[in-house]
Amino acid sequence: MSEEELGFRILSVGGDCVELERRTTETFIKCKIESGLRREWKINTGVNFFNHMIEMLAYYSEFNIDLEVEAKRYRLLHTILEDSGITLGKAFYLLALERIKEYGIKGFGFSRCILDEACSEARISFEGRVGCWIMRSIESEKFTFVEDIHDEFIKSFFEGFSQGMRATIHIELLRGSDPHHLWESAFRAFGESLKQTLTKNEWRRGSVAGVKKTVD
Repeated sequence: MSEEELGFRILSVGGDCVELERRTTETFIKCKIESGLRREWKINTGVNFFNHMIEMLAYYSEFNIDLEVEAKRYRLLHTILEDSGITLGKAFYLLALERIKEYGIKGFGFSRCILDEACSEARISFEGRVGCWIMRSIESEKFTFVEDIHDEFIKSFFEGFSQGMRATIHIELLRGSDPHHLWESAFRAFGESLKQTLTKNEWRRGSVAGVKKTVD
């Protein structure tokens, strides 16, 4: 792909594996998601805590995830996380469409997960309605940084994921005194919700969470 060819490049699409690239003037991202036996993941976003959260997403969604990010001009963390979310979300969007055609999916998911004192909930609905709401307890509002990143940029990842997957996402940070624990509990819950959303449901074959039968 030349520098002039911006946007998505779909390398492979199926109900068990999607591989794609996304190029903009700011980032170049390579992404692969696949179900099946767990293997080593290739995760390199340039942001240590975010790498760790993608590991959590892979583990709890039970999808192997490869995500490699090249910041082309400037290392802007907001852009890295948002563009990663858009790219990963697009991959799961394509996989969901394939599964809907093949055997149907549940189309929505909910989970509450903990890590020590921290607890978060995540909800996903896949029906073509883009929207991301992140709600947090008063206790958690005092946090600004988590490890090597401002936690506002983590919100950008979920907003990008909603855009890429064309899904509605709710994340609720319920309680926690450690920002690392709190956001990790959120990624755990999000991964579990994603797994539920994409679970086989033959009764819903050819349709989505709503009854309109299309995400458009």
